[in-house]
Amino acid sequence: MRRAVRIAVAAVFLTALIGLCAHYGATYDEGWPHPTGDQLRDDYDAYVGERVLLFGEVQSVDGESNAITIHVTDSADDVAAELEIRGFEKPVEPGGVVQVYGVLEADRTMTPTRTIVVNGGTSAFYYKLGASVAGVLLAIGYFLVHWRPTIRNLGFEPRIDTSARPTTNADGPTDSAEVDRNG
Repeated sequence: MRRAVRIAVAAVFLTALIGLCAHYGATYDEGWPHPTGDQLRDDYDAYVGERVLLFGEVQSVDGESNAITIHVTDSADDVAAELEIRGFEKPVEPGGVVQVYGVLEADRTMTPTRTIVVNGGTSAFYYKLGASVAGVLLAIGYFLVHWRPTIRNLGFEPRIDTSARPTTNADGPTDSAEVDRNG
């Protein structure tokens, strides 16, 4: 395929991808059945007594009463609501992130029916980030061991094995790379 065609196809696909991402971002809140941080900040009382799913950063943990305090943030990352979650029995530290599903109560508390610890603390976030970066670097390194980028063709080509040794078979001496290719 010619370079101009490749560039045109890549531009079309990138434009479509950016358009889909923008559409998803613009319509995400409309399809979400639970209140966002912005909606809680603007009209908390409208959601009292309803089952909601909230994401929040843990601010404090009270081990005696099995309660945690979380901050739910709005789209500007400002604190939209501070809630006390009662009956939280999973291990979590301040700075961790949790998902809480339950009934929202008028006194800015919530008794959850389901909880999930996303990050148990701040170190869990950095561990996940570091493991992901290491995995991506290993995958790229493995790919580049077997393939060489070609800027002229805007693509990749397989690397040639330079360690090929002549071998002897019934037909005479051959290149070991040829034996590998032909079976």
